[in-house]
This record gives sequence, structure tokens and C-alpha cells, in this order.
Amino acid sequence: MYVAVEEHLLVDSNLIKGTYPYPMSIPPPSAFYYDGTTASSSGLPSSIDEGYYPEVNDSFQVLYGTTSKRSIAPNAVRSGLLIKGVYNLPYAGESGFTIQNIARDGTIFANYGNASVTLKPGEEWVSPVTTEISKGNGSFAGASYAYTTIINTTWTVTNLGVYDKANLTRYRNNQSDTGYYRSY
Repeated sequence: MYVAVEEHLLVDSNLIKGTYPYPMSIPPPSAFYYDGTTASSSGLPSSIDEGYYPEVNDSFQVLYGTTSKRSIAPNAVRSGLLIKGVYNLPYAGESGFTIQNIARDGTIFANYGNASVTLKPGEEWVSPVTTEISKGNGSFAGASYAYTTIINTTWTVTNLGVYDKANLTRYRNNQSDTGYYRSY
């Protein structure tokens, strides 16, 4: 058995002064099936089925996904998905959310900074919002711009539950290898 965890980064900018080419809309990341279901059996387009899972062995404990959605002025828009296997604890995600231990029922005991976090299967935790002000100028598609924007960053971590390792059949035999990455 293993626990699936998804960490989601949302970076969003709000124009407070000036102009800039507004970021285009961001497509959501492709569906990823933490339970071992393959995209082709789900009827989704085969292009989604290009990924694989990290190595599954006796020390495999967590299938950890990090999704991101960034819309930062001007026009620095992207989203993506990164999947890794966790074989040793503690494990720190990109957000700084650190899994310390996992109970048999899939409950995660973690910390973020100085705060303790407990997530049962199906629960999510949201980080405090960090805010910064950004200024810039330049030109885009022949038009000049100058702006001041507020950038808000939030992390959400979700315990997706406990799954059977036997369902993860497509993987590479290298623990250091990232299982799946797709940038949009």
C-alpha cells in the first residue's frame, strides 16, 4: 500500500497600476491517476498516457505529485505536473510541507515551518498566502507597458488516500528518476 499526495502551487498576479499584456488563460494540467489507472483505459486522449510512475518497491511509501498554475505579469503563464516517488521519510515537498510520518490508515503527520499538520485521507491543507509587489516595464507585440502588480502565492496539499502498489505497473527501475513531468 502507498499514500497519494498532491501539492498544488497557485501563483496569481493582480494588476494594481499601469498596463501589461494580460496573461492568457492557463489550461489545467492533464489528468493524472494516482491509483494506477491508465489514461488509455479511461478513454482520455493518448497524449495524456505518456507518463509513467516512479519505481515501486518495498520502500515505496508515497506517490507525490506537485501541480502548478502560474499567471504572472506580463505573460509569464504556465502550468505543469511533476510526480515523484517517496522512499524515505521525512520528505519535503516543493512547498516546504514536510511529511514526517504516515499511519497505517493513511493519515499523514507533517509540518510546515513551525506548524504541525495532520491530514487524514481526503483532507487538504492550505498554506498562508504570501504576497509581494512586482514592478516592471517593457514591450510586448509592439506595445509598451509599465505595471505594478500584487503577486499572491498559495500552496494546497491534499491527502488523496491509500492505494494498492500492485496497481502501479508502468514505472522505470530507478528511484532517483522522476516518474512524470509535463509542462504546459
